[in-house]
Amino acid sequence: MRTILLFFLLLFSGLSYSSGAYNLISFDEVIFNIPADWTVSKKNGCLFVMKQRVNESDYLKVCKDTSSDESDYFTVNDDGEWEAVTDGVPVVADVNITSEFTAMSAIVSCKYKDDAGYHTDQCFQAEVNLPKKISYFFIGRGDSSLFNDYKKVYLSLKIK
Repeated sequence: MRTILLFFLLLFSGLSYSSGAYNLISFDEVIFNIPADWTVSKKNGCLFVMKQRVNESDYLKVCKDTSSDESDYFTVNDDGEWEAVTDGVPVVADVNITSEFTAMSAIVSCKYKDDAGYHTDQCFQAEVNLPKKISYFFIGRGDSSLFNDYKKVYLSLKIK
């Protein structure tokens, strides 16, 4: 009887924590984690990571770029701080520097176009610059509650 109770206790405790599971996603030279209940699709060389059962326009887009030496999404301001290139007020970036890469992220004002026309909203953006002059960009749109999840995905990035 004790064995059966112990079995059910372990079974149900394991199921209660399954919502916090993550899947490892491989994208060229890097890997990162996404929540297990999210989906990934590939389009035009970029990955689109989405939470299930949310608006189709709510997604995190991950792309690779090898063409430029300069950042497309961040710049150094007059005070020597990195800030996000945005349609609105400049936003000082959250910078993470390791021996493997330099990474920056920010919540910015962004413009996008859909069937109803142009809109201005807040977006998540991050950039990871590898020493080999390869960059990965993370651009997230949607409800601001998703931005914490987007940041966790971006911060989980590791080089293979």
